[in-house]
Amino acid sequence: MSYNQKFIVGNLYSRKSILGLIDESTFSSSREGIFYCLNSSTTILFTDLDKSQKKEQFIYNDYFENDFFHWDSQNKQHLNTPRIQEIVNKEVEVILFCRIKKSIKGNTQPYIYCGRLEFFQHEEGTKNPVHIIFNNIDYNDELLLDNQNYRNIIEWKSESKITEVDLSKKLSDKRKKNYKKPSKTERKGMVTNRVGQGWYRTEILKKWDYKCSVTGCEIQKILISSHIVPWRDSNEEEKLDVDNGLLLSPDLDGLFDKYLISFNDDGSMLVSDKINIIELSELGININMKLRFVNDGMKKYLKRHREKLL
Repeated sequence: MSYNQKFIVGNLYSRKSILGLIDESTFSSSREGIFYCLNSSTTILFTDLDKSQKKEQFIYNDYFENDFFHWDSQNKQHLNTPRIQEIVNKEVEVILFCRIKKSIKGNTQPYIYCGRLEFFQHEEGTKNPVHIIFNNIDYNDELLLDNQNYRNIIEWKSESKITEVDLSKKLSDKRKKNYKKPSKTERKGMVTNRVGQGWYRTEILKKWDYKCSVTGCEIQKILISSHIVPWRDSNEEEKLDVDNGLLLSPDLDGLFDKYLISFNDDGSMLVSDKINIIELSELGININMKLRFVNDGMKKYLKRHREKLL
């Protein structure tokens, strides 16, 4: 029996509501962050990301990096512990319930269901606890945009992260496989697709804090995730590189796409001789606008774009 089908990713669940959905008589008396089901080949992880309310012996490194989930086992466990081997060898289905804080102002917080986890790798040299990285099979880019509770979980950052494994810029095979050339409607931000460009738009939104790269506009429905160096001129690595992306309002994107504007490495705007200040002002654009920031990874792409400024 798969307990995964009992829950909906992104929904809130209290321990009592979880108990009502699974056939496990010992669940109500369990207190640890991991529950081994007796009537299902399922292992359930319960994680509080913010450990500030925990005793020192219970402070673990648990956090998301996109669709990778980092998890520290119980202190008594190492890679060859039988229960961990079940996870490593994928003999059990692992599902995850997550919340940021255990309680707020004395009120116990519900968990958010994050779906199924599949072993990806472990951090070499770790034991008691062993640090495991999972693929979050049910990670959902579209849900990340629509569900604030889910977004808060995925984007939560620890101030005390000590693991040496950094997957922040790694693209999982699942997300990479689902990436294709954006259609016109996807590029215009009208459709974030359910199988194609959704993850790239999500990463661009995250990079730019869900605001236009220039104006700071926060109306996500109109913002366009655009490659600096177009898809047709990019190699496979460049197509996937978030540093090759801007998030622009429609008028800015149209001008940028047609090489009527570009940007210097300091973010300042360059304007083509093919368009004048009056035309720009009619669009609500002025020459003093600039990118909110430029990181080093963007500079090679901006240079190539500037070279085509009309």
